[in-house]
Amino acid sequence: MENTSSSRPGPSIRTTRPDTESITTAVVTAVTEANGTEPATPLYEVIDPDALEDLYQHGSPTVSFEYIGFHVTIDSDRTVSVADVDS
Repeated sequence: MENTSSSRPGPSIRTTRPDTESITTAVVTAVTEANGTEPATPLYEVIDPDALEDLYQHGSPTVSFEYIGFHVTIDSDRTVSVADVDS
């Protein structure tokens, strides 16, 4: 995992996950790393995990959403970026 820090806002976590890992697991793993602890709020409370998985099994445009105070972006190449909403 690559952590970036600079004077301009950017991802606090940016990682490309293997195709063998579900995209929902990749999101929770990246958010857990950014947060320092596993989220207490299940991912399904903010986004439909089945729909998210379907998108990335067939290629997908970039998808962004907020989850427990983080802005999560998933690129079509399965790169997951997690940044503080405030950054």
